[in-house]
Amino acid sequence: MGTAPGEFRTPHALAFDSQGRLFVADRGNVRIQIFQQDGIFVTEWKHFGRLSGIFIDANDVLYAADSESSATSNPGWQRGIRIGSAVTCHIFSFIPDPAVNPGGTSAAEGVAADMHGNVYGAEVGPRQIVKYVRND
Repeated sequence: MGTAPGEFRTPHALAFDSQGRLFVADRGNVRIQIFQQDGIFVTEWKHFGRLSGIFIDANDVLYAADSESSATSNPGWQRGIRIGSAVTCHIFSFIPDPAVNPGGTSAAEGVAADMHGNVYGAEVGPRQIVKYVRND
């Protein structure tokens, strides 16, 4: 347990990109850590949030779910799915949480996307799967 590169505080989700690199959502350290398959640390990204879920599709599009952040602890924060590149780490899209009244729900804990680009989030509190609709 730790905060240095290659150390973890709360490893919460895993995904591989098309190059076979392992992406670890290290929620407790508010970062994604990236490793080669032999365990060698490559880099870390800190701008996707406190990730609970991560999914990378065949085109290296990274989908990130953060169920822990809030506007109270992080002013300006919005609930939803962040979408970016597993190659460049650039976030290029955001799908807001579809809940009209999010007070009775939890944010997405897990995330997945199908081959048609439909995005789904798994919510622990209400025990449900929610479809997120892209507007871009």
